[in-house]
Amino acid sequence: MSERAARLELQREQRNLAIDQQREEAGGLDNIHLQAGSGGWLRYRYRHIVVNEAQDLRPAHWKMLRAMTAHSRNDLFLVGDTHQRVYKNQVTLGSLGINIRGRASKLSLSYRTTRQILRSALDVLSQEKYDDLDGNEETLAGYRSVLSGREPDLHGCADWEAERETIAMLIDSWDDLPHEQIAICVPTNQMASETATTLAEHGIRAVEIGPDGPRGDDGVHIGTMFRFKRSRVPAHDRDRRQRRADPQGRREPGRTTDPVRHRRKVQQARSLLFVATTRARDSLDIFWHGTPSPFLAPRVTAGR
Repeated sequence: MSERAARLELQREQRNLAIDQQREEAGGLDNIHLQAGSGGWLRYRYRHIVVNEAQDLRPAHWKMLRAMTAHSRNDLFLVGDTHQRVYKNQVTLGSLGINIRGRASKLSLSYRTTRQILRSALDVLSQEKYDDLDGNEETLAGYRSVLSGREPDLHGCADWEAERETIAMLIDSWDDLPHEQIAICVPTNQMASETATTLAEHGIRAVEIGPDGPRGDDGVHIGTMFRFKRSRVPAHDRDRRQRRADPQGRREPGRTTDPVRHRRKVQQARSLLFVATTRARDSLDIFWHGTPSPFLAPRVTAGR
């Protein structure tokens, strides 16, 4: 053995002895930052972790979760649907130390909304391909509902003011429906505020949904699509909901210059509208002004 090789071997033995000594002093725990000298000891804080809305987590979130529990049979329980991904977070769990292949189960029966609304929502997704959080493709084939109701109604308007007026008049015509069971979903916070103002002019109380949920219970709930994704609305599973269509998708920059990014932006826009429509349980009304979103093309064409 050369002198250099002997010196390297000695250094390796000394380092292993140091690691064994530190591990013994820490009660058998591994030092995950030994080279950095930070003294950070790996302590698994939890035995089991349940993760909801898994499709919206970033790689950093997954790395943190993976470090919080030891690898075991029931270490992580994940619930997610990439068709409802509304943020730009696309990951492959296998590359982050989370193995789901052969361990996943698909839920195909919906108790949230009617089959008519579900069919309309699936049309929004069209033939877009979505991942399964592990690099493979996912599909909603076989997805169905146990509930039945009327077909979603479509309302095309000349402009935004006319659209708000149409929404207010429709709500005013629902004499037998408590306002607490009605919700309006719009693309932006400004549109939510303007809609609330129009409803107030018609004597209809509105409750806007903020970062912490609805600012009250007595009235029609109004919020953005992102708010409906993240917020819990009172009587959520019993509400009859009325929606406005997302106008995203009319412009398509980047289709040729950056097709991968363009495709993901289209998927995100479709997913946002899919989320909004599937939050309605009993009935759905879709509004737009001017040219409707191309994501609504199948329904708009069928309704003509």
